[in-house]
Amino acid sequence: MSADTKPTLNAPHGQLRTTRRRLLAGAGAVAAAAAVAPLAVACQQQPTSKKSGPAKVVVMTDSHEFGDDDRKLLQDTTKIEIELVEADLTRLYAMYAAGNPPDIFRVQAAGIPQYISRRMLKDLQPYFANSKVLKIDDLAPANNFYKSDGKKVGTGDLYGMVKDWSPDFTLYAYKKPFAEAGVTVPSDSQPLTYDELAALAKKVNKKQGGKRTYWGFVHSNNDQWIDRTAMNMLAEKNQSLYSADFSKLVIAANPETLKVVRYLFDLAKDDVHQNPLDPSPNWMGADFNEGQIAILQYGFWYSAMAESDKTKGNVVFLPAPTWSGVRRDPTMTATGWVISSQTKDPDAAWAVFEQYMGGKPAQDRAKSGWGVPGLKSMYPLMPQETPFQKQVQKVLQAELKQSEFTLAFNPYIGEETFATSWKKHLEPALKGSISFDKFVANIEADINTAIADGKRIAGNN
Repeated sequence: MSADTKPTLNAPHGQLRTTRRRLLAGAGAVAAAAAVAPLAVACQQQPTSKKSGPAKVVVMTDSHEFGDDDRKLLQDTTKIEIELVEADLTRLYAMYAAGNPPDIFRVQAAGIPQYISRRMLKDLQPYFANSKVLKIDDLAPANNFYKSDGKKVGTGDLYGMVKDWSPDFTLYAYKKPFAEAGVTVPSDSQPLTYDELAALAKKVNKKQGGKRTYWGFVHSNNDQWIDRTAMNMLAEKNQSLYSADFSKLVIAANPETLKVVRYLFDLAKDDVHQNPLDPSPNWMGADFNEGQIAILQYGFWYSAMAESDKTKGNVVFLPAPTWSGVRRDPTMTATGWVISSQTKDPDAAWAVFEQYMGGKPAQDRAKSGWGVPGLKSMYPLMPQETPFQKQVQKVLQAELKQSEFTLAFNPYIGEETFATSWKKHLEPALKGSISFDKFVANIEADINTAIADGKRIAGNN
């Protein structure tokens, strides 16, 4: 994922590979608003007719993850010309509205229900069923985010696949703030509760002369994934942010949801988490590398960059915390590829897709440590050479047993609609300009309006 300042479908892997899990900063809402009118018609499933002449496949993805060398390798393997387009949600919706979307595009789990509800994706089940490279029984559990039975995500036909993934609620502890505070680093075998985590964060949180030394606990990709964090916490009690039919966001009327939202709000109010009044100078992954964060919540993928020159030898990978004692550590991103329902050459698109997901590019990704492979047969390729990598793998193997869950993303809103509203109203709430109750009411109003709009676009009004 990438944490640079340019809006993309991603975030920075450091400056070498800008992080892979960074999401757009508002482009989703702009795109949805711009494309509403034509999209309802443009996204209807159309019969595909194969292009005449040499095969060419347009791939919209992140150039930090898939560069020119990758393109040339896949071209040589498949004998298909590949055109790369930089991942951008605004451009994606515009291309769909114009009736000329990319054949393949990069997605994250939160966007998949909406894409399926708008009939933007091709059902790939027949291709998977006949593939000798991507065998269905070899697919990692994170691929369940790409399944749909027409009513819900998690079961049914496959519409795509993860390029890699991580149990995403794990923690990274930087030992130095703990030593300075005289606090013991948590066990890497016994998960903390979220209440214990908040109390611990206050102990290692540090400011001197009004200047930030360490943030105690930073999470949710600088609040871009705040709803995903809440979803997983609530799922421990079989609760949801939304009504059963996803027609409404319900916070104030659900005591359990209100409690989770209050907890996340209080982390910002108590100034242990980065917030609009005390923001990140960069992005939270880079801040951890700079030794400015005591506890960071990111998935296994971040282990590939957690040890910087400043933090090397002082980082510990920890299991995911629990809200109510129920162990859950699914992916919240499930970054991967899908094929457009409007592709003119689905066989060529599949050939590129199949090799990227199961050929040499997939093997190289597995060896890099930038995520758990999308195929279980490639798990042994993950790096286990350095002491830190070995410690990470020890924790990861236990977390993988807790990862076979999916999050129930709302099919009627964009992948960052909730986060955009949260961040919009958080600053006035922290300043005391509005109450916490008003903060909640404003978010409910924003999201329920967006849901109603999304239902109309999907034809489910």
